[in-house]
Amino acid sequence: MDIRDKLELEANFLRESNAKSLSISINTTSKHAIDFRTLPRRMVLENAMSSFMINNENYLIETLNYFDGIADSIFIDIERKQLINLYEVAKQHIKKSKIVAIKPNDTTLESCDLLTRNLFNDDLHNKKIVVVGTGNLAGKIALRLAERQANVYIKGRTKEKERLIVDNLNSFLPKFNEKIKVFSEVPIIESKVDLVISFLSGQFEEEHLLYPIIDNNTYIIDGGINNFSKQFIRTMLSNNIPISRLDSRMALPYQFLSSMEYTNSFLKDIYGKNTINGYKVVAGGVIGAEGVVILDNIKNPKQIIGIADGRGGIKKDEQLTEEDRESICNIKKTIS
Repeated sequence: MDIRDKLELEANFLRESNAKSLSISINTTSKHAIDFRTLPRRMVLENAMSSFMINNENYLIETLNYFDGIADSIFIDIERKQLINLYEVAKQHIKKSKIVAIKPNDTTLESCDLLTRNLFNDDLHNKKIVVVGTGNLAGKIALRLAERQANVYIKGRTKEKERLIVDNLNSFLPKFNEKIKVFSEVPIIESKVDLVISFLSGQFEEEHLLYPIIDNNTYIIDGGINNFSKQFIRTMLSNNIPISRLDSRMALPYQFLSSMEYTNSFLKDIYGKNTINGYKVVAGGVIGAEGVVILDNIKNPKQIIGIADGRGGIKKDEQLTEEDRESICNIKKTIS
């Protein structure tokens, strides 16, 4: 089956889905480059999506041209994991569909966070977690879990990388959270760990280090996919130790956030600045000059938050001038 036949199959799936919105997603990977691959189809929030892994510019252009106008939205991986720049090529060729830049790593991160919280009933306080890896995703999930009050240990390929990532993460971890630790610098983890998460670009070569610290109460998540050997997986299963490959579909709605009705409504109706009866007003986080009235909603205000102090804050009551009080009084009359 050539690429044209594969594209036609996906187009038929979209047309026959009866979904409210049709879309395709085009990603790349930091692993061994695959020229073209069709990924599993998805139905999310009344959206039908076909997905592709593309690392060849000619295949990319053919796919973009084929789906331009068929798909309402074309989600493009903005992260530069390969030489090819998916987003740049998409901007040159897409004329009808909407281009939406996405960061698949963020979706993966949110999926891992959601799965972890579910495993422990949203209570990670004092849980012992080993994160295998020192790259983008390993660092992000380590920080996220440490912020959730877990005790996190990072295991990298070298002590230098471990120390570098741990020092950097700890430099901006909230000061009262338990600091992230270097796995190789902890002589003995006194009790078994609660969770092992691996985010490597290849197979983990030091599985023997994990056996002494895992038992039937330990969960294992393969976030990098195929990070663990077949023997390791067989051993875990035979000992009834739960092990999962991370399925990023869990947080796929995160990818649709920029096009969701609530987000668009916020940016259109809540966020912004305006003038009401000659008085300047702002809402949704817009910083106003001194004396500007801050509202809860720019299009349909119901509440006056206060008067801007011109420095990103709100004036205290004793700081209000007569002009400020007049502004508040007039705006109150208008919105009520």
